[in-house]
Amino acid sequence: MGIESSCDETAVSIIERGEKNWVINEQIKSQIPLHSKYGGIVPEIASRNHYEVIDYLTLKVLKKSNLKIDDIGLISLTQGPGLIGSLLIGLCFAKGLSFSRKIPIVPVDHINSHIESVFIDNQNIQYPLIALVVSGGHTSIFYQRSKFDTEVVSKTRDDAVGEVLDKIAKFYNFGYPGGPIFDRIYKQGDKNRFSFTFPKMSDGSNDFSFSGYKTAVLKYSKEFKIKVNTQIFYDLMSSFLNSVTDYLLKKTKLTAIGFKIKSVVVAGGVSRNSLLREKFKEEFKNNNIMLYLPSSRYCTDNASMIAWLGYEKYMKFPNLDSFDFLLNSYSRAFFKYKKKIK
Repeated sequence: MGIESSCDETAVSIIERGEKNWVINEQIKSQIPLHSKYGGIVPEIASRNHYEVIDYLTLKVLKKSNLKIDDIGLISLTQGPGLIGSLLIGLCFAKGLSFSRKIPIVPVDHINSHIESVFIDNQNIQYPLIALVVSGGHTSIFYQRSKFDTEVVSKTRDDAVGEVLDKIAKFYNFGYPGGPIFDRIYKQGDKNRFSFTFPKMSDGSNDFSFSGYKTAVLKYSKEFKIKVNTQIFYDLMSSFLNSVTDYLLKKTKLTAIGFKIKSVVVAGGVSRNSLLREKFKEEFKNNNIMLYLPSSRYCTDNASMIAWLGYEKYMKFPNLDSFDFLLNSYSRAFFKYKKKIK
């Protein structure tokens, strides 16, 4: 069983691993309607909603799977990164189930789980690989020699790409989250009307930066007095999304050239974007490097990827003292959080 509560989706999934490898059932409760009027995630609302629905979703996923809690052989949960209040709801619930039913429990990293989401439908991906993770909170490239041997190659210095999409959407007051909206309106504009310059790090590093994109969009908007749902608005949004996608593709290609790899993985909520998927597939179709993308339902936060990686971690490290690890990691995070408030 996988439990995901890192941000604004509460999810519980049951998978089967071993002779069969498949997702039996997953139940997800999205919080988009609760946060949309604020133009972003409100942490207190998020944690309260996790608390309200997590037990209901667990009962529902068991019923849909025709299983009982005693049929579960392992519980996996998100240890972070994420909102501390939301993470603690998942932790307390998972520990309660584990203690009361004597079920082993294993914590997994949320970002590594996004990489693992691609393996649900593609179980023969070869290592070494590089993985681009693009979402509302993260934009990073990782090099993996093996499943649990990961190195950060690039990370964003400021906003994540999904965060920039959300902020621009909020500026124009045309909805939240921004990613799906940009996906819908992209083809309505001229992608070549406005020019954007790829960011470069002054220290020569391979990191990402997206704040310049946000500034450029606002500059064009004021300069041309752009209003929503006009042709020039669609042209600006199309040009912006096209440039951001090319920037992600260029950085990924350069990283792929720099490492001797067999596979490229693209994951995270923004990997659901149709333009991104189209451009990456076109670039790697005649390449010796295999490209893998998650199916649409595993792009955004979900519990199936948590369960999938949890099984792999438990099989690799069966003697891991998960309770001590969870207690220590969450205690550190909690006291750091309290200190920050003070």
